[in-house]
Amino acid sequence: MDIGSFAERVRSHVGNELDSGHDISIHRVGKNNGVYYTGLQITENAVNISPVIYIDRYYELYKKGGETIESTAAFVMDTYNRERSGGIMQADMRKFLSYDSVRENVVYKLINTEKNRELLEDIPHMEFMDLSIVFQCMISQKELGTASILIHNVHMKLWDVTKEELYEAAKENTQRLMPYEIKTMAEVMCEIIETENPEEFDDEDYRAELSESVPMYVLSNRSRVEGAACMLYPNLISGFADTMERNLYIIPSSVHELLLLPAEHDVEGAEIKLMIREINDTQVSEEELLSYSLYYYDREEGKIKML
Repeated sequence: MDIGSFAERVRSHVGNELDSGHDISIHRVGKNNGVYYTGLQITENAVNISPVIYIDRYYELYKKGGETIESTAAFVMDTYNRERSGGIMQADMRKFLSYDSVRENVVYKLINTEKNRELLEDIPHMEFMDLSIVFQCMISQKELGTASILIHNVHMKLWDVTKEELYEAAKENTQRLMPYEIKTMAEVMCEIIETENPEEFDDEDYRAELSESVPMYVLSNRSRVEGAACMLYPNLISGFADTMERNLYIIPSSVHELLLLPAEHDVEGAEIKLMIREINDTQVSEEELLSYSLYYYDREEGKIKML
């Protein structure tokens, strides 16, 4: 059974749980880097927005005997009911019709240009080396975390704004709504290990050992979602480089974070490029991949460049 047939059967089961005032549709939605997901969307007359509930993970488990049509339908209904009572469906999307109402919630993120050629035809964007700056509208960060809507060309026409105006708003808003955070690799690794094995973790010894072996820093936002955009924050990279009194290698770990490595000498670059390729090919999902390139901040030139 392919995922289309699977989705149809799940839709039938979900339909049995709802009255005639609901419409259930199947969507194949394109995400970052040309990755597509299949999901169900349940809409009703009184609600002006409804999320697509993705079922790809359940489909993969179904093929292995780990899930059933019934359990997948139950997951869809549970998610729908949660959103209906207090999630994205409570947002008033009428505000989205006016730019004045959404301007303070416009933010940016970075995506790979080459892997998103088709998507970029339909959305406002600005090129940044081999990446593209694209824009989102945060729906309600206080209530919904990082829930957002990607801004398309049709929105830009509706609001009668230019991509330059979107950029200026996003440059101000992204720092405010998604403040940056820089931690040592030792601090991040300690957090991960302590979460997974708290009873066996010796924070002081491990932090000291890792600090000596990995002079690297992790840059993201505090939510650690699409934090690679922090590279765009005015004066952030230059300020950190001045603090380190070094030029910086900027390593694209994923769309969510960057690694900052104070540069001792330029010959390190070739080895780092090999590391980036290996990590991207083995550790990073296709949707979260940012770039195979290595970036470099030169203090003398005062700019980021691609090596």
